[in-house]
Amino acid sequence: MKFKNISAVAIVFFLVFAGQAMKADDVPRVSTYIILINGEKSGTETATEEKDGSGNVVLTSEHELLVNDGQVKNRMVFSTKMTLSKGAKNIRTYVCQYTTGQSGDSYEVSVQNGRIRRVLTRNGQPSVVVTPFTQNMVIVDFNVYHHYEYLARRYDRKKKGTQTFANYIPVIGNDIPMKITWIDDEILIFAENTVEASRFIVELANIHTATLFVDKNNRLVAFENPAQELKVIREDLLP
Repeated sequence: MKFKNISAVAIVFFLVFAGQAMKADDVPRVSTYIILINGEKSGTETATEEKDGSGNVVLTSEHELLVNDGQVKNRMVFSTKMTLSKGAKNIRTYVCQYTTGQSGDSYEVSVQNGRIRRVLTRNGQPSVVVTPFTQNMVIVDFNVYHHYEYLARRYDRKKKGTQTFANYIPVIGNDIPMKITWIDDEILIFAENTVEASRFIVELANIHTATLFVDKNNRLVAFENPAQELKVIREDLLP
C-alpha cells in the first residue's frame, strides 16, 4: 500500500508540474523596445509572441516612430502579425498595416503551394504580386525590429560563419539577399543590468550593415544601424 500511495502522489505531482509547464509555455511573451535616433528616443515597439490553437507561433507588434525629414517630424505607426509554422521556422502569413501622415496603407503576405502572394494596398488601390517561395526565405521588414529575432532563430549556430537568406520585402514584392554572421558571445552592460549576448553582423545587400545582439533565448537585446544613427534597446535593460 505504501508503494501504491507513493506512486499515486508521484503521478499527481507529475501531472500538476506538467500542467504548469504547459501553461507557462502557452503564456504570451511580451517585449518592449526603445527606438533611439541620434541618441534621442523616437519611438517604441511592443511585440508579443504566442501560440495559436494549431501550435503555430504568432508574432504581433504595435509601434510608432517619429521621423524627421529635415523640416518636420512625421509620425509613422505600424501594426504587424506574422504566423510561423510549428517550430517557428517557416512563414505562413504576414500582415502589416502602416500609417504615415494621412495615408493608411497595408500589405498582406500568404504562403501556399510553393508560392508567396503579396497584396499591397496604397491609397485604397490593391496590387498583387505572386512569386516562388523557397525554404530559405525570411521576412525581416523595414522598421520592424523584433523580426531580427526570427532571423537569429534561422541562423544555424552549429555551422556558424556567414549564412545568407532571401529576405522577402513586401513593399517591393521580391526578395533581397540578407547575410548574417556570428561574431562572438559577450557580456553587455546596461546601467545596472548585465546580459549574456551573441553579436551578429547583418548585411542587407548594398543597403545597410547593422549589428544585432540577442540573448541565449534569441530575444532581441539591441540593434544598431550606424548609417541611420539608429539604436534599438530592450526596455527592461534600461534604467
